[in-house]
Amino acid sequence: MKNIIELEQTSKSFIQGDRIFTALKEVSLTINKGEYIAIVGKSGSGKSTLLNLITGIDHPSCGVVRVNGTDIHQLSESELATWRGKNIGIVFQFFQLIPTLTVIENILLAMEFVNAIPKNERQQRANSLLEMVDILDHGDKFPTALSGGEQQRAAIARALANDPDILVADEPTGNLDSSTAMSIKAIFSELVANGTTVVVVTHEGIDDSAFDRIIELKDGEIVLGITNASASEE
Repeated sequence: MKNIIELEQTSKSFIQGDRIFTALKEVSLTINKGEYIAIVGKSGSGKSTLLNLITGIDHPSCGVVRVNGTDIHQLSESELATWRGKNIGIVFQFFQLIPTLTVIENILLAMEFVNAIPKNERQQRANSLLEMVDILDHGDKFPTALSGGEQQRAAIARALANDPDILVADEPTGNLDSSTAMSIKAIFSELVANGTTVVVVTHEGIDDSAFDRIIELKDGEIVLGITNASASEE
């Protein structure tokens, strides 16, 4: 399988007052195309830092971050923004939908920013994504008119607007009831079945056999990597 995410001896440090805090310590990690990965750990373990490095939101202090064949730590900010829009969809914990735009306008804006989808195909693609996440009837509503679960579905549709190879989700079910959380996980599983690489970051306990691997962080280091036996046998 193709390596789609690679970190080689990657560290990230921050200056806090008169001291240096190392949030990620010489992490080496490979994620294959089409894998469904959970990154777990307590608050402060380095999960968000790792996510920010994979998505290019932050730069490593040292080491290599290679995603979809590009050494993204070497790109300029403008190059990163364009690269990110084409390659990675991001689902945030608190949705971050633009409240003054309707749900479908949020998706169309993501397409407009990247300009990867032909203009004459954007409306149809947006409708197809809303249908996939089962909120097609809510496309003309503003985000505040939707429930938390519906807003998360809308955020997933927006993250997929430009058909990215990778979807990362930061605590995507942390603020949802158990039934809605299960439906969101089902969407992720369907995406993986269709070839998308999905990386979910969470502090919750993981007992979901849908994941191919579970990677645990502690104090900025990988302390455990569990491979789902049933998934590895496929």
